[in-house]
Amino acid sequence: SEYSCKEWGFDLNDSHTGVIHHGIDTQTFIDRKEKRENVLLSIVNDWKNRSYFCGFDLWQHIAKDLPVSVYGDNPGLSRVTTSVEELVDIHNKASIFLNTSLVSPVPMSLMEAMSSGMAPISTATCMIPEIIEHGKNGLISNDPEELRRFCIQLLNEPEYARELGDNARKTIEERYSLSAFVDNWNKVFDTAINIVYTGER
Repeated sequence: SEYSCKEWGFDLNDSHTGVIHHGIDTQTFIDRKEKRENVLLSIVNDWKNRSYFCGFDLWQHIAKDLPVSVYGDNPGLSRVTTSVEELVDIHNKASIFLNTSLVSPVPMSLMEAMSSGMAPISTATCMIPEIIEHGKNGLISNDPEELRRFCIQLLNEPEYARELGDNARKTIEERYSLSAFVDNWNKVFDTAINIVYTGER
């Protein structure tokens, strides 16, 4: 991401510096336009042990007493999905995706949820503000109380949640599709062959 380039000290104006964004299979992670349950969905593995990175303690505070659905390898809390098909079904049942990651460029689960048409509510860390434009295709903040208010707001305003979800899907289609991912990699390979390998640099 652009965020990572800056953190690692790469010059984005250098013609030999490029960004390969994540690629999401938008034909698999689809929005079926079905009626959704008014719940906050989160998908994280080993959440409690990775709270420093994934924000389990933050999630507990934000989601307290709110309707939630959780999946992932978390004994005593949630189970792993059995297939991609089940994961897509789960995505199409929930209206809101709650991401509490604290140290991650961007969770793939967040982008898959956006591709599936869920309204994302997320921490505003690392690359996430490059993907989610607050108020347009999701809601972001680093204030726990504000994040909780966002959750309550969208639970009470399903039409607004639907609007954010539609825009989230468009963002993934336009900027993070698999075709764009492949095209960006091909540009890197062309550079390696035509410039680096031939000794021009």
